Parts: sequence; C-alpha cells; structure tokens
Amino acid sequence: MRSAADIRQRWLDRLPLMITRPGMWASTGQAFDWMARGLLGDLCFLDEREADQAAVERVLRSYGKLGVAGPFIAMFGEERNCVDEVASVFAEQFHRLGYLQVERVLDADEWHDLNAGLQRRFDGREVRRGEVEACYGSPSLVIGRRVLCYAGSSNGPGWLFFDCFEDHGPGEYVAGAGRYEWRRNEDPLVRAVRRPAPDFEAGLVLTLYGKVMRWGPGWWLDQPDGLSDEQQAIAAQLSAVEASDPSQSLGQQSR
Repeated sequence: MRSAADIRQRWLDRLPLMITRPGMWASTGQAFDWMARGLLGDLCFLDEREADQAAVERVLRSYGKLGVAGPFIAMFGEERNCVDEVASVFAEQFHRLGYLQVERVLDADEWHDLNAGLQRRFDGREVRRGEVEACYGSPSLVIGRRVLCYAGSSNGPGWLFFDCFEDHGPGEYVAGAGRYEWRRNEDPLVRAVRRPAPDFEAGLVLTLYGKVMRWGPGWWLDQPDGLSDEQQAIAAQLSAVEASDPSQSLGQQSR
C-alpha cells in the first residue's frame, strides 16, 4: 500500500498540468472550481494547514455565492467558458501556499513598473497578448494559452492577470470543401486585466474589446467613464432620445 507521502506527491505532480491546461480537467468554470477546492482542501488536511485553508476560503468567498466563476459569467455570459480564468484564481492560491511553482516571480521594482499606468494603457484600448509580453516580459505562468499571470512575491499584494480571448464563431469557410475551418489566433486580443483590489469589480480593467464583449457595441451609451467630453455629450444626447422615445431603442440597436 502506498503511503500518504506518495499520494501527496502524486497530487503535486498533477497540479501544474491541471492549472496550465484546465480545459482537459473540467468543461466549465464551476466544475474546475469544485475540483480545485477539493484538491486544495485535501492537501491542507494532509499537511495540517487548516488555518491556511480557511484564509484561502475567505478569498474565494469574495467572488460571491456562485463561486469563482460567478463574476466572469455575469460579465461575459455562460457561453464564453471561464475555466482558464477560474484556474488562474486558484493558481495564485496554490502558489501562495507553496504547492505550485512558477517560472518567474516579480521583484518590488518589476511589480511597481507593471502596475504603473495600467488604467491608462488598457482601459478602453485594443491590446494584444504579444504587446503585453513585449512590454512586461515573460509571464510567470500561462493558463490555457490565453491567460497571462504575473506573480508577485508570496507575501506581496497578489497577482496580475491579463485575460486574452478569441470568439471562435463558425470559423473560415473553405471553398470547395464545403466546411468551416477554425484556425487558432496566436496573438489574441486582451479583454480584461485583473489586479489586486478589495473586490472583483474594483480590480477589473476592461479593454475596448472587453467592453464590447460585456455590454455590446453600444457600451459607451451607458458606460461613459473614460470617454472624452465630446463623446460623453453625444452619449447623453442619444440616451435622452431613447428615454423620450423608447421605441427607438438606441442602446439595444447599437449592441
């Protein structure tokens, strides 16, 4: 019979694969949440780290009663699977407890440089994955080929996440073959940046792509923050027209 140490090592050997390729272990964000909570609980139980597990549970509860996947589903819809984003949340917690190793841990200066001007660089702008890596260097961890994780020290404020996403759609039609063919985009757009904050929404920075994914092409009518004075005036005028004549449904038509 194998020992508890053998079982523990088996779990630790499996963990990096589970985190970096979460889609092979769970089909939804909720399913990955349940699985990761179970593994973390088992490791903490075996290592007699109940206090550490309780601290992680407090972090996870901050995502709401629908679990870690809840805020992502609320933002982007259930059809846009958030399993990679959920895995990134657990990656930070496993790393904090020493169960997961990463390629790079940012020092204080690197962390400051990365955080400086995030709002200005990403809010309402179009940014691709390659631009992030060119600006900030290699990520600490890449999850599912599209979530870039930059890890601070274990006693630091937390991690930064750059969530890239590509809407697959039906793919490109192949003439003469009678079928659609999907090709992976190796440099997808960033839709959101997640940074340490008191709550999920406060730590979120949406790119232009992310805002369109969240609110539709007419997002700027109802979300004027960050617009120029002229753009805000136009949005206010169009919203007033819609309010006075609901049949126009300007916001819905633009989305």
